[in-house]
Amino acid sequence: MLLFLLLFAPSVHANAAKITQVQPDNRSEPEGLVRSVQFNGNDAISNGVLQTVVRTRTNREIFSIPGATLWLGLNRISSRLGEAPRMINSATIAQDVERLRIFYNNNGYLEATIESEIRELRRNRWQVIFRIDEGEPSVMRTVSFSGIPEFEDERTLERFLSRSQLIRFSEPVNDSTFVSNRIYSVDLISEERNRILSMLHNNGYASANRDSIVVQVRREREDPLNLDLAFRVKPGSVFYFGDVRINLSAPQSTAGNFVSDTLSGPPVTFEPWQMIINIEPDTRTRSRLMQQRVLFTPGERFNNQLYMSTVNQFQTLGMLSLRQFSLSEGGGLPDYSSEFLPVYFDLETLPRHQLRADFFGMQRIGLGLGAGLQYSNNNIFGSAERFELGLNTSYEFIEGNQENPRSIETFVNYSFPRFAFPFAGFNNDTRFLNPRTRFQLSYGQIRQINFTVDDNVRFSMRFQANHDQTTTSFFDLLELEWFDANITPAFREVLEETTTDPLFLQLILEDYRPQINSLTRYTFRNAATHPIRRDRGFFLETSVEIGGNLPRLLEETFFERPDSLRGTFPSFSGSGRDLSYSQFVKGSLDYRQYYPIGNNSVFAWRGFVGLAYPYGLSRTIPLNRRFFAGGSNDIRGWNPLTLGPGTNDRNLNPINGGDIKLAGYLEYRNTFSRNFLSTNWIFAAFTDFGNVWTGPRNEIDEGKFSLNTFWREIAVGSGIGLRLDWEFVVFRVDFAYRVTDLGNEPGTSLLDRRNIHFGIGHSF
Repeated sequence: MLLFLLLFAPSVHANAAKITQVQPDNRSEPEGLVRSVQFNGNDAISNGVLQTVVRTRTNREIFSIPGATLWLGLNRISSRLGEAPRMINSATIAQDVERLRIFYNNNGYLEATIESEIRELRRNRWQVIFRIDEGEPSVMRTVSFSGIPEFEDERTLERFLSRSQLIRFSEPVNDSTFVSNRIYSVDLISEERNRILSMLHNNGYASANRDSIVVQVRREREDPLNLDLAFRVKPGSVFYFGDVRINLSAPQSTAGNFVSDTLSGPPVTFEPWQMIINIEPDTRTRSRLMQQRVLFTPGERFNNQLYMSTVNQFQTLGMLSLRQFSLSEGGGLPDYSSEFLPVYFDLETLPRHQLRADFFGMQRIGLGLGAGLQYSNNNIFGSAERFELGLNTSYEFIEGNQENPRSIETFVNYSFPRFAFPFAGFNNDTRFLNPRTRFQLSYGQIRQINFTVDDNVRFSMRFQANHDQTTTSFFDLLELEWFDANITPAFREVLEETTTDPLFLQLILEDYRPQINSLTRYTFRNAATHPIRRDRGFFLETSVEIGGNLPRLLEETFFERPDSLRGTFPSFSGSGRDLSYSQFVKGSLDYRQYYPIGNNSVFAWRGFVGLAYPYGLSRTIPLNRRFFAGGSNDIRGWNPLTLGPGTNDRNLNPINGGDIKLAGYLEYRNTFSRNFLSTNWIFAAFTDFGNVWTGPRNEIDEGKFSLNTFWREIAVGSGIGLRLDWEFVVFRVDFAYRVTDLGNEPGTSLLDRRNIHFGIGHSF
């Protein structure tokens, strides 16, 4: 028996779902609230998953306490608060039965039957029960492919098959048939069909669509639960890129006074095809910039991946907007009567000059305010170069402190959309999309409670590129930093009064001497989640850096003393104090996962591991490259930068940060009111745990990491919070409590262990 499967409209089942509704009191339609929704008989699929399938739901309860429907109570006070009542509806329940049947069919349970029952718990309070007989799952025994054309690259089909989640490539039945032995799944089949379409579109078969691929399912007569699948492919004709036309207009221009530049011949095009670039003079943009964004060659075989990557290349320039792109002049469907498909891009530049002022609140050591002013020119030399000049300042208020922290910083950025030397050869490599080079120079002054930074100069040269839609690489080839710090007289006096060990005092003071450091750093980021909402997906960032080698080379070359290297050389400022440097390696791994729970809740977790190790003459890591713990975006039971290392009490031993950090974060978020006062209100409950420790080469014994004791030094903080989500920004307030007391900011009462944190955006 041969059955034809249309994806997302499953028909491979023996019995239609049985729909039974029991309504007491002979009422034609029950009225009132849904108080309970139950699923009986489901073993393979959990209640939580099935609850996301049906539309019949109860009002939310606090911590699943029956009748504790706080959000419903708020809605009764005002229709703009809380959650509207969930009313019983027989038509919705009947539709839910069908939804459940389709869901079970799509996940391999083709014999599943569903019944519904409505029971009255008390007057106008109802219970809905879905009785499920799942049956046995059907198994895709084999999968075959026919009609797939031969490609120019003989490895294309092999790569496609080897990456399939549907078949076992290592277990072929013959050249076109493979063992699967997976439970029947519409999602897997749909994914395979989309992969076939992508393979065709990227190898010239531009007209292929979903109707070009038919999936046939054969049920085995002896065992109806065994299925054989066949993908029948009709790819159509091969197409090629035709002429490319790019129009670039000035903002809000109506003149249409274009200057045309026509390019033809290798290496830009294949004869006789052309690339025609029309640019309005007011855009002040070079045509070569537009030509370099096109990743395909007119006249070559059509490749949809290169076409869409070109669209992305234009979008990420940062100096224009993409009004339209298409394979036809009018923006409609392509004309497949010709084997050559023309390509059209309609672009418009953004305003060249921009001036922006920012005002913000913050919380570091204390509550503070900040302001910034930034000028930018997003096409300064006609090739999408971006120039930025900015000034930022901040001020923090700490009760009872006469010298409150403040800072001022000015910076200059210059970037352009391509790799500079020594990576210019990768500019046309499709493994590196949207390449960018950035130079930054900044100068700042900082006054903190215990120290001041009189001069902080930083220069960096960064290369960055995307590998696909979610992954990005950052390579800081060179980052130089020089800062001249001084400890405050009051803090020095406190140190001398509380520290009896002269060596320990000297090690603490070393953190505040003038320093110079160099870094080379590589960072890999895979961000498959929304940058603001963070309600599903994951985030991964790992970084490796090495520091101090350039100062070491300078000392060896120009300042080597007759006796030995000292890890210092004379200061540039003429202050008479030598500059110190540290050689070290540092690595970190930051992973975050977000799980949606129903339509209103998210469970999120984060894990962080960091390790820094000094080498050569160095025994410590520079102060600004260490790991710290505590604060609104870290372990929230502690104030910023105050946790650790180990059980160290900062009131007695002011050790700054550590070389090792282990931390974990758990958070539950529930949106309990939507669009009230134009924002979504989110309740959060969280637990953070972790600490920092000094490493084995550090000469300070307090807070050293040990495999035998570190688990007893894990700090734990828990609490609740509120988030106001305006879609484009999230304001956060957290009320945290120190569950464990490791000696940092010691206290025994509830008030002594509490902390309040404010922040912008989710904590992770």
